[in-house]
Amino acid sequence: VIFRSIVLPLSVGAVFVAATVTYLGWWRPVLRESEPGTPKWAMWIVLVAMAAFSVNMMLATDWSAVTPTHLMLLVVSGILVGFNEETVNRGVTVTGLRGSRFNETWVALGSAFLFGAMHVPNAMFGVPLVATLAQGVFAFIMGCGFYVLRRVSGSLAITMVLHGLWDFSTFSNQASGADAAYALYFQFGAYLIALIALFAVLRRSESYHDRVEEGRLADGFRQVGGHAPRNRCRARARRGRRRP
Repeated sequence: VIFRSIVLPLSVGAVFVAATVTYLGWWRPVLRESEPGTPKWAMWIVLVAMAAFSVNMMLATDWSAVTPTHLMLLVVSGILVGFNEETVNRGVTVTGLRGSRFNETWVALGSAFLFGAMHVPNAMFGVPLVATLAQGVFAFIMGCGFYVLRRVSGSLAITMVLHGLWDFSTFSNQASGADAAYALYFQFGAYLIALIALFAVLRRSESYHDRVEEGRLADGFRQVGGHAPRNRCRARARRGRRRP
């Protein structure tokens, strides 16, 4: 059942995603940041929070209830989910939005929104609407955390690994029928940390881009023999102070 319902569709999706990125010629911007973001601590707290949730789920899993074949399919499912969803959301979507008129804040929120919206159609497969909407909101927050991992680490690979590990640990725990102690604390703790980290990264990112744009503006004025507006204001202020 898991092969037909999860592994096979994800495998077909992976081929389509890889073919699309290859056709667009976007592998480099999809997989790598041209200039990783800061602060580094934002990445580390998200990484630790997500890893802690996954480890807690795996420690609580009754592995004796999972057959070797089932386990192998769960591993493959985790790998495919990590590749597909991260390539689409933190890869293609981030790259596309950066090529538009949106700034980095909207790039982060837009990719996270798409990630959340992708989970809403679960309502068509018997999941209650309220639960589906809640899942969409939680996925949006997780998308913020995955964005931080990509933005600061400079690589999409780390988001694929953490995403795949999160889903693998959840699927395995559910398949074994075991209950993970403190799972909600780890889960919602990771959500809170993701939002804090996103705020820190975007605040630093916008400040950086403001400085870059200011530098470009100043360079443009110098190239045409002038000065940046801020420099003109300073010059006028200095001249004003010299007058009797």
